[in-house]
Amino acid sequence: MNQQCSVFLIGADAGEDEQALFTLQDVGIKCRLTCSYRNKVIEAEEDDYFEALCQIRKQLEVEGILPFCYGASCNVFPEGTVTEMSRGLVVCKVKTGEHPNKSNLVNIFDEGYDVVPVFVHMQQKFWDTWLASLPRSQGSEMTTTKVGAAPSLWRLLTLGFAKVLKSLSPPPKER
Repeated sequence: MNQQCSVFLIGADAGEDEQALFTLQDVGIKCRLTCSYRNKVIEAEEDDYFEALCQIRKQLEVEGILPFCYGASCNVFPEGTVTEMSRGLVVCKVKTGEHPNKSNLVNIFDEGYDVVPVFVHMQQKFWDTWLASLPRSQGSEMTTTKVGAAPSLWRLLTLGFAKVLKSLSPPPKER
């Protein structure tokens, strides 16, 4: 995969039209993400693109810069199988006390009216708070997965996943 995404930047005197260009590249089993902005380049190579974006965001945070996209929003986080199948390009939007469903899946580089960009540690804190807010069914304990969601939630989110992923990903470029 070789793909590029433009994302608006906010904070640290970012102009209203300032953008970063993110370049995605599969390197074997790793995901390489390059962020070009203000004549600077930051690169990260991780197991998935969400984690690579988090590594880049940590470096942008030093300058007080936040990307305006779902991958940097407080109310999204990767979820097990969905993340694995999309290599971290698709994450779940969550609401306190509610389980997500297929309509809550978004591409990390997309933007929307409900994007609330935050620092990486704040996003993790929101996720932990969300997990604690989920109602537990009486008589059965929630079995945790890679990120703490129930197996039934995995099944719910992965149903029809290929269709959702296809709609969120750009079509491959012809050679």
